[in-house]
Amino acid sequence: MPRVLNYTPSWLSRPSPGYQVFEPSDKNKQLDLEDPNSYAHINNRRQEYLGPKRTVAHRGTQIFVAVDNEIRWSDLCMLKDEWEDLQQQRSSKKKPQSPSNGNFRVLRVPVSETIRQLSISPNGKFLAVATSHTLKVAVLPDSSHLGQKNTSPLKLKAYTIGPTTHVLSQAPIASVLWHPCGAEGNCIATVTVDAVVRLWEINVENRWSFDSPTTAIDLRKLSAAQSQQDDVSPYRMNENRGFSAYAIDMEVASASFGGTGSATESAWNSMTLWIAMTEGDVYALCPLLPSKWRPSSTQLPFLSQMAVLKSNTLSPDEPISQEDLQQQNDQYEWISNLDSQDPLLLTNEESSYPVEIYSCPRSPGTVPRLQGPFELLAGPEEQDLEVSDIHVIAAKIDTKDLMSDEDDESDPELIFETGLSATIVCLSASSGMVHICLDIDGVEAQWLPRKPLKNRESSLPQQLVVLEALDTLPVTTVAEEEWPCFSSDPASPYSFFLTHHAGVYFFSLDPWLDQLEEELKSPNTAGAEFRLGLFVDGCNTLREKVIDFGTTQPLEMGTSADACIVVQDSDLGYFLLTTSNGQPQAATLDTPTLFDAISLFEDNLDSSDNPFQVIGPARSAYEPPRIFWTPTRLSDYVDKGIPSRYRKKGSEIRLSAATLGVMTGAHRLLSQETHNLGVAIADLFRRCERLLDDLTDQVKRTNEVANRTEQVVGVDRDGYSSGDEDDKENESVTGNDALDNRLQAAKERQERLLARHQELSKKLRRIGGPRLNDLEKEYVREVKKLAGSVLEPEQEDEEEEIHDGKNEGSGETTGLELWQRHREVQRLARELVHRAKEMATEEREQGEGDAQEEEEGGFSIPGDLRRKKVAQVMGLLERESTLVDAAQARLEKLTLGVGG
Repeated sequence: MPRVLNYTPSWLSRPSPGYQVFEPSDKNKQLDLEDPNSYAHINNRRQEYLGPKRTVAHRGTQIFVAVDNEIRWSDLCMLKDEWEDLQQQRSSKKKPQSPSNGNFRVLRVPVSETIRQLSISPNGKFLAVATSHTLKVAVLPDSSHLGQKNTSPLKLKAYTIGPTTHVLSQAPIASVLWHPCGAEGNCIATVTVDAVVRLWEINVENRWSFDSPTTAIDLRKLSAAQSQQDDVSPYRMNENRGFSAYAIDMEVASASFGGTGSATESAWNSMTLWIAMTEGDVYALCPLLPSKWRPSSTQLPFLSQMAVLKSNTLSPDEPISQEDLQQQNDQYEWISNLDSQDPLLLTNEESSYPVEIYSCPRSPGTVPRLQGPFELLAGPEEQDLEVSDIHVIAAKIDTKDLMSDEDDESDPELIFETGLSATIVCLSASSGMVHICLDIDGVEAQWLPRKPLKNRESSLPQQLVVLEALDTLPVTTVAEEEWPCFSSDPASPYSFFLTHHAGVYFFSLDPWLDQLEEELKSPNTAGAEFRLGLFVDGCNTLREKVIDFGTTQPLEMGTSADACIVVQDSDLGYFLLTTSNGQPQAATLDTPTLFDAISLFEDNLDSSDNPFQVIGPARSAYEPPRIFWTPTRLSDYVDKGIPSRYRKKGSEIRLSAATLGVMTGAHRLLSQETHNLGVAIADLFRRCERLLDDLTDQVKRTNEVANRTEQVVGVDRDGYSSGDEDDKENESVTGNDALDNRLQAAKERQERLLARHQELSKKLRRIGGPRLNDLEKEYVREVKKLAGSVLEPEQEDEEEEIHDGKNEGSGETTGLELWQRHREVQRLARELVHRAKEMATEEREQGEGDAQEEEEGGFSIPGDLRRKKVAQVMGLLERESTLVDAAQARLEKLTLGVGG
């Protein structure tokens, strides 16, 4: 887990300027209980909303915060710098300059309802602003324009998405997602509660792109469709919907794309949309692409290779169903259409190289098949699983078999290949339970058949293996309107955060990734099911609470916590930010690259091994609840809620129905305020008691350290001894004197050891003789070098033997060592003796043959010539033998001389 360095910093706490970014404006605090559009009624309508709350978005260090129906912009680094400058001015006794709301800027977007979700496009140019039913897209200006000193509200150019589709009379919006494969980051997907998916390819120059979606699919119709001839478009506004068996089971809770468009992800992940229903069913749509899309550097090569492998492995002898055969043919046709296209090259501001834009093939179809519902293996025992959010982690791609070395080096994203080769699906329930599931088979592209299939075989349901179910909320603390939300971690794709009313939790899948990847890649399938069962039983996902809202500030009734965001910056560090009750809650975490080392160090460190450690864990500073400084609403109620005829001073109070209504309204108002005050005071009282307990514990630990110090030192300066008899006898000796005496004794002992070491060194030098000077050392090195060239080593290396063999075959002796030349002479002597024997044998045989020929033909060789030749040969042999013996004797003398 990332270690928490500190909690909400001072530049985000009240009364710092950074706190004002999240504080509700004064106009939202004014109440009119009789007006149906008042704050109270708006608050009541807010309580009726049940869905995700993502009102904090970021673009780098810039944050966009939605407060009711107002959007505020600020920069975290700017807030931090302004607070530090303000503190320096106060320390230097200069009059600090009030920021006068210069710490944030209001961005005006025509939104009448409360903003529920904010989402920034991948290129950072658009901001999606979603209420419960409506959606607007605003064009964001550059950060340099937003960071000007002008604090006046800035009106953004905004466009309404689906002015006749996303309206109050239609189904609420469940998820707003930016497509990771959008051509220019301008493709947005909306998923409504009634299971309708729409893709919008917005274009600022084309107003029609905001009115009509490029793709619109009704999942309820798609689940019952048999072919592409069936109508899967959503119902119109006044069209009769009729009865549907999927009306309840297919109520969307959340949706998420399977990838981010990275080059390290599997090809199908980024074009797969995962949809989670509130009843626990999970569906997938693949491929879901806009008309113009941008693939990653590995996406098309992976698809082409996969299509070729499938076509090669398909054999006529192997039985295959008609549906699977049609699926492979459709994939091959779709990928072939992509390969045959000439991409459109567009310049990208973020990178120097152009971006390739492809058109989505129209064949074999434009509407993908709905895959699912996925069956949860070893799933939760509870039957009423209410899903609130879904988070998908893409499977990694195997780049070793896909790309060449040059391609791997050209793409910096392919340097790190750690990960899992299977997709992980995480589901969060309204009860706070997190289910981590594994999709082993993977989701690939599927389309509806062109015509209904006859005798269609029922296929096996797709499955998700539930690896672990982690609980984050006790049963007694689960709220009725609880809606936990996931947040991705920029440090690692295999870690994420979960936010609900109790706090923010951190999850990391790294402890078991490598083990599971080895099992998935293992070619041995025998006993795989048994090993996977053991792995599921022993799966240990890292789960820690980063921020506890219960210890910082309990949530008020009718409010919920925002999904957190995580920012990584050199100035801020690893920074986590969220809001609760309209107040910022933050935590600065340790650097992600040092998590493992720190965790191992902390686990191995025991308090008994380090008794002098007094520093405790990081503690969040107390932030008083907003009820302490919020003015009472009784005056507003008296001015606006009570008619003027009942507000006359000095008039008698009559017991009537009107007076009872006024008193009831005042009691309702004051009871709520006094209840909130009582809760806040009780929390403050508990904190004070806990602080006293912690202080008492710290004092005890400090006393323990002091006692250990006195045991080491002896008696302190005040003359108080540790209680020993020896100390009582030496009461005149202070603690520093005792330490000085021990230090002096240690120095004397060290000096004695050093003197003894010097004496032993002198004795060793006398036994071994005097030390050699530089000339003698040089002579020794020369003798060793000569011995190495003269003496034959005991064992020869294989390379030297091969080299000697080559020299023996070629007869070259130049440049060899003396022992090698001696060996060469011996070899020549043996060869000459062998040749002489062969010549003598040949001459003997030739003499016998000549004698026979002489007898037959009368021809003979003179005996004197024969004897002369033999004597000449024998003389040469004796000469060579003498040379060999002389050389051998000389070598022996040299050997004896060097050895002596």
